[in-house]
Amino acid sequence: MEYGFDLSGLQEKEREAFRELAGILGVKEAGAQEGGIALRFGQGRCLSARKTAGSWTITFAHENEKWRAFSRALEEEGDFEEPAGKDLQAMLDCSRNGVLTPEAVKRMIRHLALMGYRAVQLYTEDTYEIEGEPYFGYQRGRYTREELREIDRYAGRFGLEIIPCIQTLAHLERVLHWQAYQEVKDCDYILLADEEKTYALIDRMFSAMEESLSSRRINIGMDEAHALGLGKYLDRFGYRDRMSIMTRHFNRVWEIAKAHGYAPMMWSDMFFRLACGGEYYAGEFDVAPGVKEQIPDGLTLVYWDYYSLQKETYDGMLKSHRKLTDHLAFAGGVWTWTGYCPNSFYSRHIAPLAYESCRENGIDTILATAWGDDGTETSLFSALPALQQWAELTYEKGGDEEMLERRFRTSTGASYRAFLELGRPALTPDNPMPGGCGVNPLKYLLYQDVLGGLFDAHTDERYEEHFSACTRMLEAAKREAGDYGYLFELEERLCRLLARKATVGKRLRTAYKAGDKEGVRELAQRELSEILLLTGRFEEKMNERWKRENKIFGLDVLHLRLGGLKERLNFARERLLSWAEGETGKLEEMESAPLAYRKEKDMAPPCWRDIVTACNV
Repeated sequence: MEYGFDLSGLQEKEREAFRELAGILGVKEAGAQEGGIALRFGQGRCLSARKTAGSWTITFAHENEKWRAFSRALEEEGDFEEPAGKDLQAMLDCSRNGVLTPEAVKRMIRHLALMGYRAVQLYTEDTYEIEGEPYFGYQRGRYTREELREIDRYAGRFGLEIIPCIQTLAHLERVLHWQAYQEVKDCDYILLADEEKTYALIDRMFSAMEESLSSRRINIGMDEAHALGLGKYLDRFGYRDRMSIMTRHFNRVWEIAKAHGYAPMMWSDMFFRLACGGEYYAGEFDVAPGVKEQIPDGLTLVYWDYYSLQKETYDGMLKSHRKLTDHLAFAGGVWTWTGYCPNSFYSRHIAPLAYESCRENGIDTILATAWGDDGTETSLFSALPALQQWAELTYEKGGDEEMLERRFRTSTGASYRAFLELGRPALTPDNPMPGGCGVNPLKYLLYQDVLGGLFDAHTDERYEEHFSACTRMLEAAKREAGDYGYLFELEERLCRLLARKATVGKRLRTAYKAGDKEGVRELAQRELSEILLLTGRFEEKMNERWKRENKIFGLDVLHLRLGGLKERLNFARERLLSWAEGETGKLEEMESAPLAYRKEKDMAPPCWRDIVTACNV
């Protein structure tokens, strides 16, 4: 049933938001004379709807919950009521190669508004414009000030806050590789602390965000600065305790943030390591003397944990954080950062564990983070099921699959169950549900060289059957993908490719070791030629996906990776045929037995450069 609503009693901002959401919700604008239902909004203590034949009154607790409340009213035949949610935020990585276009950010905002999110953090290392800094985000797809202002205005229609999420210490390798920034560079990815030019640059970072976004909250980063003080800092100042450098640097950044009127938050790991003697995920412990006093009142520490499978881990970490500060937030992961396939089932498995711990420990600010490490090969929109699950958890509706299916269809126009299947290819026979947190074999099966085979020791003979089955499953699921059928087509082509490529290196090595020249010739001529063709077809869909979602910058990296793969396939075919014809002696790449990349059962996801070769990249 398509409802028509009379919007004459709404504010202009509300009418604009309704029109933006109408296509997803399947509703339309209709005046009173056309029988439209009068729509009214009011603020209260919870989300509710009171319906009569001619009018609906929607109540919300926080401005951002207005459209969740309306969408819930559409789902229910009668009146409904649900408790208000927490300060739920989505963090979207716009720095790891892929920078979402403003239109793609707006599309995500529409979904998040219907889910009930309060804020969006755009993770921008150097991908935003700073006046007088032409190399900052150069050729990286940086956002202009006007683009950020437009995103900010758009989010404001739905009551969502766009929170700047930047880096003021580490994770700045792409900008620090420019000669223009050598004076503020400690080592590869870390700013030079105790250098006045560094703080002048950081001040300009805050100015850029202040001019672009209206939020008075800001995430200043400062995570994983493990090599702090060990580069140029060491040459200039000699060895100093890295935590004392960190504390001094933080205090300077804190002063700059407060001067710009910001309430900062930061990732907790550096302060946490200071408190517990160097280890993160240390569980519950006694805080080292003097550490708590170094954390100013008003700073929010964000405990991030994307991996833990036991609720007790979250409990212990939150209790330890409580010994440092009462201003805490939690960041969980929606797994989009291990290749071309999301780890959807792992995300679904860990979210209830983390949320239950947050609820019991009184954590009201929660970030659902969609990172794009090593190339943003996975679409951030593939995280939509996990984002929906976090929303239902924070509104205390839990993870009931029927509820998730209903809510997801309302929020996105697609099927929750179908979207989950984007994660099915990662659940290879040797990686059962929910799967090792880092083991997404699709990436190394795609990129590894067919001659060298650095990951052949981890290749299972059942892969061909698995990926063939996934191809059929994705074809079926695509019918319920709404506007996101292109994501399913991309993975379908990937699975067709991997069904042929995943085990071809092992088969080639077996035939080569047996001296089976006819077998090698057949594999080289038929299999490698087919794999080359399928690689090209996959690349076509990858291009389509990228251009639908991201600025053009960064696509070149994936072209270089797939182009390198195709070049190596061509070379391998020629080299194998030369051996089969007796023109080439032994193939040194295939002489040694494959070694395990790592011995641990749950192998961390390797980066592209570690997959393609054992030589220098």
